[in-house]
Amino acid sequence: MENTALTQSTRLLSDYIKTQIPAITSDQHAETLAAQIIAGLPRLFTEKPEIFSSALSMARAKQTTTQLMISENFNDLINQTNAEMRRLGWTDAQGREHLHKFYSVRSRYSLSLDQLDNFLLQEKGCKRIEEIHNH
Repeated sequence: MENTALTQSTRLLSDYIKTQIPAITSDQHAETLAAQIIAGLPRLFTEKPEIFSSALSMARAKQTTTQLMISENFNDLINQTNAEMRRLGWTDAQGREHLHKFYSVRSRYSLSLDQLDNFLLQEKGCKRIEEIHNH
């Protein structure tokens, strides 16, 4: 594994460890544990290759589930922003203008999940389109 890839993997695993194991409160302890886990993986996968294929299968299934959840959340936010745009009386052109002004994009589909959520919160907090443009 390349050094930068190893560093990134260790950092990601360290962050995950801190969220999943409450007893580990220091970054240094989490990083040490992550480095030890990563260092032991080649030997483990060499001695028990079935664990490697099982781990890959589980990771793929989790990734697919996560992507589906993100997709469902994104579509839900799109539907909510549609309703808010109707409530505000926005035209498609006004929506695109707002997106371009505040996010430098022309479509809500170009926003991240967090940006789309912020966009929705802006809409919900306003009674009229002018209130958003004056912020």
